[in-house]
Amino acid sequence: MPHEIHPETPAEGRPMTDLFNQFDIDQVTQTCQQRGKPYGISFGTMDKLSNTHLSLEAAEYARDQGRYDEFHHNTFKAYFSDGKDIGNMEVLLEVAKESGLDAYELQAALTDKRYAERVSNGSKSAKESGVTAIPAFFIEGGDSITGAVSEDRFREALQSIAES
Repeated sequence: MPHEIHPETPAEGRPMTDLFNQFDIDQVTQTCQQRGKPYGISFGTMDKLSNTHLSLEAAEYARDQGRYDEFHHNTFKAYFSDGKDIGNMEVLLEVAKESGLDAYELQAALTDKRYAERVSNGSKSAKESGVTAIPAFFIEGGDSITGAVSEDRFREALQSIAES
């Protein structure tokens, strides 16, 4: 389900230091680097918080085209590894092409706000479900897990369910 964590972010994005101090940003970046390394995922500097509304609409377009996984992967890389602004139309069109999507068709869908209501409804549902961070996982019969947590947290949650 699409969900904006910071819908108040201006269209052009904002510096991360508006929300967090540099020490915390550096610590999160270092932790992400450590957790991503075994999977071949690298994280660039986290200087800018993008407005994600447009990228969430684009992801819904990709979902309807059967290319969600590719688009999601490429958007993640563009933002977290390459430091690109995923709130920027040109960046999203580039990601769409890399993902096997028709960039012109995506641009038309984003321009006419075809997926805006779906994103808004997703955010409303997520808030009602108590989502305060992403990613968010809901495990039937167990606790929800939110945020970038270690594999051990997932193991503990699943083990707890298995023992009940």
